[in-house]
Amino acid sequence: PALAELIYRCNQRSDGGVHCLHAAQGADIASHASELQALPPDEAAFWAIKEGGQLVGVVGCEFDPAFARAWVRGPLLTDGRLLADILPVVGATLESALAQVTQFDAFPAADGAGLNHWYTAAGYEALQVHRVLRATVGKEPAMARSVRRAATAELLALLSLHQSLFPNAYIGRTNFERAVAQGGDCALFAACSGDAAPIGYLYVKDDPVEHEAYIDYLGVMPAHRGQGFGRALLGAAFAWAAQRGRGHLTLTVREDRHTALNLYQQAGFVEVSAGRHWRKVVKQPA
Repeated sequence: PALAELIYRCNQRSDGGVHCLHAAQGADIASHASELQALPPDEAAFWAIKEGGQLVGVVGCEFDPAFARAWVRGPLLTDGRLLADILPVVGATLESALAQVTQFDAFPAADGAGLNHWYTAAGYEALQVHRVLRATVGKEPAMARSVRRAATAELLALLSLHQSLFPNAYIGRTNFERAVAQGGDCALFAACSGDAAPIGYLYVKDDPVEHEAYIDYLGVMPAHRGQGFGRALLGAAFAWAAQRGRGHLTLTVREDRHTALNLYQQAGFVEVSAGRHWRKVVKQPA
């Protein structure tokens, strides 16, 4: 409970935004506490930062052993001046404690000087700015005939398409298998041209903490872009979110993906925040 309260309090900005996008887990302390409680113990770790016995900060990681990747939350502190003091300790702690991780990723607010400076000093590489977009879910729309829930028989084809469009994707076969099984907290939709193999797909998951559905990936083969398949896949996501009673649909898009950004804006998505992607690749001792 104390960590949840500190994360919520220290992550809030005066303009209504957040300092760390990864640490934005709900609209109140209770939702943060529920999210922390639900994290698998073998896929997340948090460290309390104390000064004189008092809790003054926290840094956390969600990690995926299968991909050897971690997503950093924070560091979040009650006093921004502490950032420089904890730099030598926090970076080394994360890298030594998570020996199975070779890549650390972070998403502080793009215009947040404190955390962006910290990641620079910690040896992270600045990558693209990612824009978080959100759209309101209305009544359940009709599903386009070119889109359907993915079937088990299409799994390999969709995985191949996914890997070709997003070689460094943070979700893979296990996620797709769960989505194809249906009835759970995620869904996989396929876009098809006639009776041919899928030429596009969308993976969406439910996020009860944020009271929304989140689109992790949407992809269409280059030869079939501009023909309405992307918009049809978005329509399927809106329908799925409406079925689950969610009020919003959210996604993240890189700032250089101009065609995708235009598609989302035309579908009613508006920007709610932007985060700078930072990455550090480490070599663990043999």
